[in-house]
Amino acid sequence: MRPSPPAQADVQDGGAKPWSHVVATLRFRYFLPLWSSNLIYYCAMAAQMVTLHWLVTSLTDSRLGLVGFVQGGIMFLASPIAGVAIDRFSGRHILMLGRIGMTSVLLALATLVALERIEIWHILVSAVAAGLWTALLEPVTQTFIFDLVDRERAQNAVGLNAAASSLAQTVGPFMGGILLGSLGFVGAYLSAASGLVLAAAVLLLVPVLRRSETPSQNANWGADLREVLSYVTSHRPVLLVLVACSMAIFNGALFAMRPIFARHVLQVGSFGFGAMAAAAGLGGIAGAVVIAGLPRFRRAGLTITISMLGFATTIFLYSFAFSYEYILALEFISGVFGQFWMVSTYSGLQMAVPEAMRGRVISLVVMLVMLSSAGYLFVGLLADALGDQFAMGIFGLIPMIVLSVLLLFGYRSLSEL
Repeated sequence: MRPSPPAQADVQDGGAKPWSHVVATLRFRYFLPLWSSNLIYYCAMAAQMVTLHWLVTSLTDSRLGLVGFVQGGIMFLASPIAGVAIDRFSGRHILMLGRIGMTSVLLALATLVALERIEIWHILVSAVAAGLWTALLEPVTQTFIFDLVDRERAQNAVGLNAAASSLAQTVGPFMGGILLGSLGFVGAYLSAASGLVLAAAVLLLVPVLRRSETPSQNANWGADLREVLSYVTSHRPVLLVLVACSMAIFNGALFAMRPIFARHVLQVGSFGFGAMAAAAGLGGIAGAVVIAGLPRFRRAGLTITISMLGFATTIFLYSFAFSYEYILALEFISGVFGQFWMVSTYSGLQMAVPEAMRGRVISLVVMLVMLSSAGYLFVGLLADALGDQFAMGIFGLIPMIVLSVLLLFGYRSLSEL
């Protein structure tokens, strides 16, 4: 029989001290290897993202963000099917397969650059492959945590995983900038690919674990999709949370326009660009450290919506960009809000929905977040037509209005999640 996660009785919280939640979570036998694997994965992906952004802006001056649009669009389309797969198959196997798949994408880009054959259309094709792999990796990275720890520690575990992600967002961009400066595009991509292979190998320390509920064995995957859509539409708190998550179509402007602001508005170069992303990572670490030591959110729906509103507000304020220091401060604040949103969303929803449906619901979240890929394109079009700072202001103001209305009229339902 495949081993199960340790029972709650096996993990003592050590009393009422704030950090007892963290200590108790780390005592789960297989969580630390997963956390370590995820940290390596996040660092490698953050480093390659800096490399990708700088490569794209070296090949074209357009603000259109087509690479993000293509990759996000593929993730948007593939996420529902990925959710069905996650509810059916081993999370460890999916994580290992996806990380090796992403390695092949980076190796292909490194080869094209080394041969001096790289063109923007090659990057767009790689974005399709990366989107398919990421559609699997993003939700299962969150749902697999719930297979390793009990519900009482789930939020703390998600918070610790978020801390790893934020640490990577701090270290990874600096790593990417250093690798770019010292080894060039090829060396940076090969280094990131090596990190992904290591992250997959560490997962061998985690056994294939069985869930307490049997995943759907329906031969018709379409029936599984209809089941989750019916569940969401009949549960108002879950539906309103997903509406809040859909505001990512506007909030994604920060990620699309960050390299543009670094290169054209602030003119701080690749090092400054890496520092901007790192500031957001530091904010994420601060937010994750706070969350990891907190007891479980009792009104996760409100936390999700308010934190998304806070993130949108930073986008609006970002548009003024009157100094580099001002932008670094906003990057830090955006990291804090983003972390509260991520942990409250991924932990709150998974605790609110049936266990056998967690993969599909979280994949719907990922799908909605990938609406930001359309935002990448639209904010680029608006920036090309009316200016970078004006585009950022509009993309912050619209979600601020929508989320404020959602809180005003949906407060009671959101409080029930």
